[in-house]
Amino acid sequence: MFPTQWVAIQKLPVFSSLDYIILTEHQLSAEFRPDEIIKSGWDFHAISGTVTTLPQRGYQGQRYRGGLALFTRNSMRFSITMHPLSGAVNTILGDNCTSLNPRGSVHSSGTSPSLHQAVTWSLLSPIYNDGIHLTGVYIFPNEGNLDEFFDTRTTHTNHPCHEPHIYAGDFNAYTAEEIKSHITPLESQALFHRVGDTNPAHSPASPLTTATAPAADFRGRLLLNMLNSIEFIITDGRFPSPSPTHRPYTFS
Repeated sequence: MFPTQWVAIQKLPVFSSLDYIILTEHQLSAEFRPDEIIKSGWDFHAISGTVTTLPQRGYQGQRYRGGLALFTRNSMRFSITMHPLSGAVNTILGDNCTSLNPRGSVHSSGTSPSLHQAVTWSLLSPIYNDGIHLTGVYIFPNEGNLDEFFDTRTTHTNHPCHEPHIYAGDFNAYTAEEIKSHITPLESQALFHRVGDTNPAHSPASPLTTATAPAADFRGRLLLNMLNSIEFIITDGRFPSPSPTHRPYTFS
């Protein structure tokens, strides 16, 4: 995350209507809050991943793998609870933010921490009617332990059903245009059609797959299994493109 990137984000046509932004792969240490964000009327809440073996480089020594951050607009007066779920080495809390795991590596059972990263931010605001839950995810494309990671995400999706819960991030997974099995024909009619990745090589693995190797098709199948279990839908590609120069979808 470079200062010039934050300048570019602020120039997006939709920026004035945004209350919060989830960023993946910021590659920062999560030991400081970037001045350019704080001075522009936003706050910064983040986790960092493990340190790479590559030489320190770039802005503020961007040598941390992955990283998940939430930017919140100060005028929305959010009160935030951060719950690191996996892969957090450091955490940085903005104003009015508390953490259920104040600091340190957070991972599931076993002797070694997971590199896959996930964190849930729960937001309350006097301007919103209900709480909002935002889960940021970054899955390393060459890292295993996928079944346990997705199983843990399923068990942590237990918020009140009237409070919106959004997953956002980089799953590095192929889902193509597969329709989740929990969606009924009537519900399908009420939803925008999803334009997914139509490349046959980018299809999820078969539901009967016995594969365990870290691959995009296997991650896609595990992601679809999780979505069916918690009855979520993929929103990427369901809404019109903001302009002809932008894709109406992302490869999720």
